[in-house]
Amino acid sequence: MDTTIRASLLFLCFVVLTWSLHITANILTPIALAIFIWLIIDAFASWIDNLSPKLPYWLALTIAVLIIVCGMVGIVFIITDTVGDIAREAPRYQARIGELFSGIEKLTPIDNLSYSALDEQIGITAKLQAGLLGFAGSMQGVLSNFMLIALYVIFLFVAQSNFPKQIEHMFQGDDIATKAKRDTVKRIGHRIRYSIETYLGVQTVISLIQTVLSYIIMVALGLDNALFWALVIFVFNYIPIIGGIAATFLPALFALVQFDSTGKVVLLIALLFGIQTIISNTVQPKMMGDSMNLSALVVVLSLTLWGALWGGVGAFLSAPLTVIIMIILAQFQTTRWIAVLLSADGQPDLEPEEKKKAAAVPSL
Repeated sequence: MDTTIRASLLFLCFVVLTWSLHITANILTPIALAIFIWLIIDAFASWIDNLSPKLPYWLALTIAVLIIVCGMVGIVFIITDTVGDIAREAPRYQARIGELFSGIEKLTPIDNLSYSALDEQIGITAKLQAGLLGFAGSMQGVLSNFMLIALYVIFLFVAQSNFPKQIEHMFQGDDIATKAKRDTVKRIGHRIRYSIETYLGVQTVISLIQTVLSYIIMVALGLDNALFWALVIFVFNYIPIIGGIAATFLPALFALVQFDSTGKVVLLIALLFGIQTIISNTVQPKMMGDSMNLSALVVVLSLTLWGALWGGVGAFLSAPLTVIIMIILAQFQTTRWIAVLLSADGQPDLEPEEKKKAAAVPSL
């Protein structure tokens, strides 16, 4: 096929696929979330099972599910308690916002600098409401589909023991070509699962480290609702690049409203951003390794694209979804060049062990 025609067909397929993903978001997002929750629970259960050879998998799975359910219940209680605290302290926060604008007015030549005046000119309240409504809409969509997602997760656990048998039945035969296809499918599945489980596991550990350190700092400085802001930091860290920045910016912004002392605010911002910078530049690259193998530019573009297609859920799952697409595209000669461009090292379909062997230099 002519190169121009092939490129045109690939572009049309991309447009149709993107459009299809957007219009079927309400159907696909619960399934995508269920698959990732299933992988998280299964990986957690396997880790618990490996702690003791006498511990059966079903018991480890039960423990993992109970821990995760208790964690979700705790999250609901934290959010509910925080909403009540903010409602009670709203007059104090409102007065503090007025003081901040009065202080800014003294430092600038602008007359009548107040929140109401800026709101009338710029529409701050409308923009904040739009942002909060968008976030609340994403959360409401997840919560409204909670039972459906839980049902998908249950059926995935019921069906997972049959996955190897199904692959065997898909490619029946003992000839070399059939065995090669069967092995390729198994390798792709293993590579996708390894990448996603490693990514989610590493992100969870990194988020926990940053959350604990940030919580200690916020409590030490006396920030209100420190547990809620720690939860925000933990959740937002799963969103690549901008998530970590937003996670530290929000409690810092709240501290500006709460604290009368500018020194406390500056110290909190410096410590939170310092932790974020150190972890993202030292701990995270070493722990992440070759699990994702996405270039930084692709991570940003995938975050933008998936966020536009699926909202908050798309932003949360942008990196793993892009890795899946990269691994699949690498299996076909026509689309392999796209996978190479998406990858960080130009080897989108190799296992970490294979990369180490390929990079090894034989000794003299």
